[in-house]
Amino acid sequence: MQESFSASAGRHLQDAQILLREKRWDNAVYLAGYVVECSFKVLVEQYFPNDRGAVKKYGHDLTKLEGKAMERLRVLYPILDRQLPTSRIDGTVLANNHPERRYFNSGLWTESEAIISVKRAEKIYRGIIPKLVLNGVISSQDI
Repeated sequence: MQESFSASAGRHLQDAQILLREKRWDNAVYLAGYVVECSFKVLVEQYFPNDRGAVKKYGHDLTKLEGKAMERLRVLYPILDRQLPTSRIDGTVLANNHPERRYFNSGLWTESEAIISVKRAEKIYRGIIPKLVLNGVISSQDI
């Protein structure tokens, strides 16, 4: 089965928003982390097509994806510098314990943390995925 980080990012965003409405804070935060991870991985996958291990190299580490991966993209593709997210997960719980948070006890995250996390994940998603579609880098059928 072929991976589709762009489709996964959109699916996780929709589910995180549903969980947020249902007051399921922990799982909303958990899926928001995957929205961010998948959105960043789309960039890595698209701009390093000859480096098959690039996506796997960063694993689930949002800090590395946002830091090292995005910095590498900025250096190799200076035109992307203004478009790439910078420190977008800082100040949110998204930077903490992803993806291990899936095993934590319930009640770890508050309503406000969940709202901020899902909104930030949506902002990151909307800042990356639609631009790639509009630029013809990925197909609208991939989201």
